[in-house]
Amino acid sequence: MERPDLYVLARFLDTLYQNGRRMKKTNLQMRVGLNYPRFIEYLEWMISHAFIERETDEGAELYSLSPQGIDAQRRLVAWIRETMKGMRI
Repeated sequence: MERPDLYVLARFLDTLYQNGRRMKKTNLQMRVGLNYPRFIEYLEWMISHAFIERETDEGAELYSLSPQGIDAQRRLVAWIRETMKGMRI
């Protein structure tokens, strides 16, 4: 992925932040609202850039924000909400 959409990144970050705990891939995909191939592309990009951490627990892959992801969520989501007043992430 050459240039990811910042609003899609914000949805990933905000979904994981608001959930407050690790999420399964299917739950995350449904909440973010992307088709599966595009979801996987963004998920892998965010993992490779250390915004999201992947863990395995009893055979299930679980995803959560890294410390860098938490910082990005605070800054990016705040900027979007401030700049695009009333826009839903």
